[in-house]
Amino acid sequence: MPTSAAIRQYFATLATAACLVLVTASGARAQVWTETGDAGDLIATAQATVGTGPITTINGDLSSPADVDVYCVQIPVVPPAGLPLVQLQCAVTQGPNVWLFDATGNGVFSGATCSAGAKTILAPNVSLAPGTYYIAVSYYGVDPQAGAGAIWLSGPPSQRAPDGPGAAGPLTGWAGTPVVTGINPYQIRLSFTSYCGAPTPALRSSWGTLKSVYR
Repeated sequence: MPTSAAIRQYFATLATAACLVLVTASGARAQVWTETGDAGDLIATAQATVGTGPITTINGDLSSPADVDVYCVQIPVVPPAGLPLVQLQCAVTQGPNVWLFDATGNGVFSGATCSAGAKTILAPNVSLAPGTYYIAVSYYGVDPQAGAGAIWLSGPPSQRAPDGPGAAGPLTGWAGTPVVTGINPYQIRLSFTSYCGAPTPALRSSWGTLKSVYR
């Protein structure tokens, strides 16, 4: 029979190996998140991106004209003002739009101008506080709503802070007539962001494995 010290050493070795596998797997994913199933359309049903370290790309698909995808990410540090934070691949302005919400579901910025192949949300001149944020993608014409109405007014396609009657309220739904054009499946490029949550390592072992090592 193995000694208690040997057993403790064995499980410590297993734990170290599991951590190394987890780190290696995270690096192999190249910091890309691909939509799993269908991301929800509200903060409560948003798809949490799970991984380790920075996240640089989200790949997704709008499965129907009314579909909206919302993803959770973290902004761990104040991003430098004026640099791209979120960039949705585009071909025309009347293609899918990208929206940024804070941890409470309040709107931060929209990005609706297709320029140089992307609808871009830039880090603002006023510091954007580190924390949890939500990125949403919807077809052009499908706009976020709060209890008092639209969070953003229909207006010139540019990066704007919320300016609609529902500007002060959190996201409660989506409304409008979708324009189904532009690039889909879509790709979002990210800067200064990290995964919303860390993966949970699973340590698998058995007494049979233990006996095979110390027989």
